[in-house]
Amino acid sequence: MYRIVLILLAVFVNLSADEYDFDMDAIEKTPYEFSGYLRLEDKAQRLNPDKKSQNYLHLEGLVDFSYTYDIFKFKTSVMGTYDYIKDKTSESEAPINELYLEAKLNTNHTLLAGKESLKWGKGYFANPVAFFDRPKDPSQPTLAREGYILAKYSYNKSFDSELKNLSFDFVYLPSGYDVNKDYYRLVTDSKGSDNFATRIYMLLYDTDIDFIYNYSNETNEKIGIDISKNIQTNFEIHAEYAKVVDGGYDYLLGIRYLSDYELTVISEYIYNSEGLTKEQIQTSSSMQPFIAKDYLITLLTQKEPLDILYFSAYFKNMINMQDNSMQNKLGVTYSFKNNIETDLSYNLNSGKKLSEFGKKQVEDFLWLRVTWSF
Repeated sequence: MYRIVLILLAVFVNLSADEYDFDMDAIEKTPYEFSGYLRLEDKAQRLNPDKKSQNYLHLEGLVDFSYTYDIFKFKTSVMGTYDYIKDKTSESEAPINELYLEAKLNTNHTLLAGKESLKWGKGYFANPVAFFDRPKDPSQPTLAREGYILAKYSYNKSFDSELKNLSFDFVYLPSGYDVNKDYYRLVTDSKGSDNFATRIYMLLYDTDIDFIYNYSNETNEKIGIDISKNIQTNFEIHAEYAKVVDGGYDYLLGIRYLSDYELTVISEYIYNSEGLTKEQIQTSSSMQPFIAKDYLITLLTQKEPLDILYFSAYFKNMINMQDNSMQNKLGVTYSFKNNIETDLSYNLNSGKKLSEFGKKQVEDFLWLRVTWSF
């Protein structure tokens, strides 16, 4: 009897070993990474002032690819978009968001050349200190953005002390008609320029701090600082301050909070000393984001309300503090198991006739977004 038990036990152990025997070669990390998404957006919108209805269709695809060999890493991120408004317009674009080669010389030193989105700053809806980044769209702050062509040297060092990490970035960004054309037109006023930025990052006493300096031979110098700190594990505060030497300044104050019942609150106050006042907004035709002196933006997201798995509801409010006009968004998202997410929202621009959001061409719209990630 005991012999039979021992034989059965030996067989079971052997089968279990075979079942959970890992082939390390089979799970060895591949040198390349590939990801992206395909997205369809449909907006049923109502226009001012005649209340006519209009459908706006947007198709978008993004592919990220990276390949690592020895000390070198190659990365590219390519986006394709198609926009269509019936009987109005159709247009397509295929920007290369990123395309660079990075060499990790050793643990501390890295070189990079090519097109990169730096993503500097701590803010969610805006980043005043992101001198070498394109501005965020506050209605889609997490949207992938096109970078600039640049060269970057990075130094990174970890410590076993109150100062846990120190890093240093030195960036060179040329601009002219044939290179970084947007920067050439918008930042340096259609003048060819050599632009430099340095960033010092510190993780000090569990506080993230960046000091940034920007020099250009065609525009005024800029200085910036940002900071973020977890007051508690579920409560974070952050801030940014940017100053143009002999010019204006911008700052951002924000919080992120996660409640016990998984309600996430992100709220940020944004101030621009060169922004427009209420009276100036009334005569302005600019459609750029953040044209006024100050805004307050708040996003509330409730995960799995009523215990509905893969479902969330959210509300976002953006208010122009100068004229009290608002942009409100109420939506729900649902994630399917096959990496498809749906996002349905109702968006309303409201305010007096000559206010920023009150005079928007689109009064309100129903926005459906379907995204397949891979």
